[in-house]
Amino acid sequence: MALVNPYVTYPKDRRNIHKLRDRFEVGRFANEQLNVYEKKLITDWSRCKTIGVDPGMRDGIVIPEDEFRIAVAHSSFIIEKAEPILQKVSNLLVGVPGILILTDNQGTILHIVGDSSVRMRAADESSLIEGSRWLESLAGTNGIGTAIAQKEAVHVFSNEHFCEGWHQWSCAATPILDPFTEEVLGVVDFTTFDKDYREDAVGLTYSLSGHIKAELRLQLELERMQLIHSYSDHSSRYPADGIVVLDRMGRVVRSSPGIDPDECDLFQRCRCEKEQPKMVQQVYLPGTEREIGSLLVIHRKKPVTISVPIESALIRCVATFGEFVTASENLKLIMERISKVIPSDINVLLIGETGTGKEIVANYIHAHSKRHAGPFVAVNCGAISKELFESKFFGYERGAFTGADPRGRKGVFECADGGTLFLDEVGEMPLEIQAALLRVLETGRFNRVGSEKEIATNCRIVAATNRSLSHEITRGTFRADLYYRLGVATFDIPPLRERPEDIPVLIQRTMVSLCRKHDLPPSNISEEAMELLTGYSWPGNGREVRNVIESAMICGGSSISVQDLPMNIKYSQKLPQEAISVSGAHLTAAQGRSPDSTGYRINANISQREVHLIITTLEKYKDIALACEALGVSRATFYRKCKAHGITPSDYI
Repeated sequence: MALVNPYVTYPKDRRNIHKLRDRFEVGRFANEQLNVYEKKLITDWSRCKTIGVDPGMRDGIVIPEDEFRIAVAHSSFIIEKAEPILQKVSNLLVGVPGILILTDNQGTILHIVGDSSVRMRAADESSLIEGSRWLESLAGTNGIGTAIAQKEAVHVFSNEHFCEGWHQWSCAATPILDPFTEEVLGVVDFTTFDKDYREDAVGLTYSLSGHIKAELRLQLELERMQLIHSYSDHSSRYPADGIVVLDRMGRVVRSSPGIDPDECDLFQRCRCEKEQPKMVQQVYLPGTEREIGSLLVIHRKKPVTISVPIESALIRCVATFGEFVTASENLKLIMERISKVIPSDINVLLIGETGTGKEIVANYIHAHSKRHAGPFVAVNCGAISKELFESKFFGYERGAFTGADPRGRKGVFECADGGTLFLDEVGEMPLEIQAALLRVLETGRFNRVGSEKEIATNCRIVAATNRSLSHEITRGTFRADLYYRLGVATFDIPPLRERPEDIPVLIQRTMVSLCRKHDLPPSNISEEAMELLTGYSWPGNGREVRNVIESAMICGGSSISVQDLPMNIKYSQKLPQEAISVSGAHLTAAQGRSPDSTGYRINANISQREVHLIITTLEKYKDIALACEALGVSRATFYRKCKAHGITPSDYI
């Protein structure tokens, strides 16, 4: 038998509610004389009275501005999905005296749309504004707080509200539930004047909540796919170790065989009772600042042995530095210099393009330092917003802000204590964040958010960037004092195009790793394919190598041929009649040079990039008109370039 929700199923009668309230105030009522609806009101009013809510309250509780900014940042996932939906419905409700409200799971109003006169009156008379908080413990029975408390749709009308200040309002609300755990994530509320009470309002909020929940489910599924990709990527890079990947809610998405994720308290200690953690890092949705989960690499006590293909005869004079392998004499010298500073425990700054292996080098530094038994914590500095920086780096006490973990949480400095903290993309940090980071580096001490107690940290800093920090200092976007503090020892990791002898090395090691990952038999590669691969400029460096080889191995089976390579590589060494240069996402014509001139190699590289740009843009937009707009060229120019490179657009749409 379905349970009855008295707030929704019983008729609203202001006069009878008033009489019931009088009896409640003097304690003259008998439960046996009350119906289900009246018993529910008495129970809820009694609870509010017991916890000390002021029945004469007339203004809502407004949280401090800094705390509200943090609440918005923590709820950005829900806001992003809910705002367009609420705005679209609000446009259909023009002339209806009411407002639609979105809150987080602490009853904090994040967004309001709807009738401007209602919104102004709500703000003036009840402080019903963005940044106000409406939990039952703060504001008594009300649509938002009661929906959270009861975890179901409610319609709190007029003097059903415990506090007198809300008696002029009628509030219908439905909680937004996590699509997988059914935990409350927020609330959708429709508030209007009590005289404009609408029975269908609760149906509206119920429908909106369901729509938002469906959007969240879709987004979480996409994030889950990205987390699984991260798991696969790290499984191939650390084949002898165990991997545990958690989603944004701390749920296990994937873990290596033999690893018990329940034993790994990632956020509290960054340790496992039976396994030794090797690396902890956050996972972000590509191209955004949104953290979608966390990844833990665990060092196994007994490494797994897997049969691998025999090394190719192409590879000679290879030097190994942990997971980093090179045949380049220049890079060997750089790695040997890095090896000399490892025992000293000084901070290290690594400079290099994306995909050159800076994180692998950082792992090598950690694994061979006196801190090797401690954790290796990796953080993408460019993916952390200003509002979340303090809580992410320094941690917070329980109840420090809306949406905070009730247990509190350690920041990355605490998690990395005794080990190494890898600050990736450090050049992306806003100036305000740089100042806070500099203080910790200078003093070795910090405060958790919501605490006055100072905490000491002892971790080595390895930073990495793909920017020229000296140039950023000149521009005023990076602090010189932070640069000198981070770059006690600075090393440039050259891109793959400057060390072509490493291309076959990287290809062969990638093939070995992918054989382990996909449980494939040993693969080989044709001479023609290897010639094309070694002649390609690899703008994406090692990361691009891995993607290309993985695709080729899946398509080509036990042998990779030219036909298994992507179009941009197959045509990369054909010099077009008209070379072009690439500036951002726009293509502009440039004069070519004769094959015997020094410009031949330059134009060949430009051609490679143009082919890569056209193909990736087509694959991204799946539409020629959108691709042309993104590239900043006309259709005629676009088709002419495709023809010059032998590209068939329909192959990528």
